[in-house]
Amino acid sequence: METLIEELKTTHQKTLQETDTQLSLTLESLESAVEFVSAMSEDEEMMFQILKEWESSLHQEKRDITIKKSQKDYHRVLSKVGKHLVSIPSNEIPFLTSKKLEKELMDQLIAEHLYRIGDFELGDQFLKESGSKIPECFRGLMVKMHKILGQLYERDISSALNWVHQTLQIRDKDSVNEKEVKKNKNKKESKKGTEIKKGMEIKKEMEIKKKEEEIEIEIEMEMEIEKDKEEKEKEKNKIGKETNNTQQQQILKKTHSFEFRLHKAFYLNLLLKNELKEAINYSRKWFKQFASTHMKEIKQLAGCLVYSNGFAKRRFPELFDGSVWLQLHSEFREIYCLVAGIPSHSPLELLCQAGESAVSVLKKVSGLIPINTGDELPMEIPVDNNFKFHSSFICPVSKERSTQKNPPVLLKCGHVISKSSMKTLIEGGKTKFKCPYCPVITNSQIDCIEIKF
Repeated sequence: METLIEELKTTHQKTLQETDTQLSLTLESLESAVEFVSAMSEDEEMMFQILKEWESSLHQEKRDITIKKSQKDYHRVLSKVGKHLVSIPSNEIPFLTSKKLEKELMDQLIAEHLYRIGDFELGDQFLKESGSKIPECFRGLMVKMHKILGQLYERDISSALNWVHQTLQIRDKDSVNEKEVKKNKNKKESKKGTEIKKGMEIKKEMEIKKKEEEIEIEIEMEMEIEKDKEEKEKEKNKIGKETNNTQQQQILKKTHSFEFRLHKAFYLNLLLKNELKEAINYSRKWFKQFASTHMKEIKQLAGCLVYSNGFAKRRFPELFDGSVWLQLHSEFREIYCLVAGIPSHSPLELLCQAGESAVSVLKKVSGLIPINTGDELPMEIPVDNNFKFHSSFICPVSKERSTQKNPPVLLKCGHVISKSSMKTLIEGGKTKFKCPYCPVITNSQIDCIEIKF
């Protein structure tokens, strides 16, 4: 099996290289033919003669046959892999049957993947036949995304620009509303504090003759507990707000940069059409708002105007080879999903890729040790950084990795241990315990904060 996989990778790489080479050669010969034709614009007979010669030379070189041959080799090996997988008995690959996949979850992943790739008809039919459900808004989000992507493929930036402006407006409103909410909250808190203070004064005046000392002690204890609770609540809110603010800033920064790249692509498209006057007017209208963040790129784009259209392509090939539009497609997918709060890549596709990279290791290990040991494997399988999404925490006390059932906990002193270790320290009905690494006493009900990452 490993030999077949290696052969498949080799033939696939060879097919890609052969296709790129033949297409590049064809494009170069076409460009040279176009230059000859433009030079002979007055002589129509010569133009037709040049085009006929180019067409006949293209057939003689048989570049399409070369590409088809390389693809045929690839599909031949691919069919071998499929046949070999079918022929392998399931009991020979124990790790494939060690865990039963949840049908409902898998159906949801498949349906979402179909919508992500734009196959809405098949996705609807799959959901109907499987009886599974996905979030109602997901399909609408994907329809809108593919509609904008389709226009970008046609080099139309109008819908993408409208989406960018709407996104920036919504984010600005959210930031303004957040400030107003904070201001109103401060007013309410100050008013509430005044009322509490008045109530405490009245209470003191009424009971000061009877239980003056007892009331003072009780008030101090209540104030101390309330103060501790408020501090913990403020700390939690601060962490949450800092995270939200960071995400908001990241979204705004990426959206602003994407807007510039849209204008840049449209400007280059005008240059390709040799519409210099329109390109100059367009740059004056839109590029000035990006001067503080993209001045280097703006200077390069302005430099294209100095050269003639043909020389500009040779001087700045990376701007005119179409890669700018391809980058727009991938960048728009990423930002759109970030704003919508969904993963930018298909979870099903990532699972398959990560599983493929781990199969060879699992197969070797399964012959040496049993790996059906529950939720965790007995060893770590190295995977690419693209498949690592979450940080992990190892408790310094129990030396165990944190899980959803056993999350890390922040103590009053700043040290972090696992929740199971904290429960061990407070056995016997205690609420206070000493940190394993310093003499600070922590109250498990007030001081401990559960960490989520």
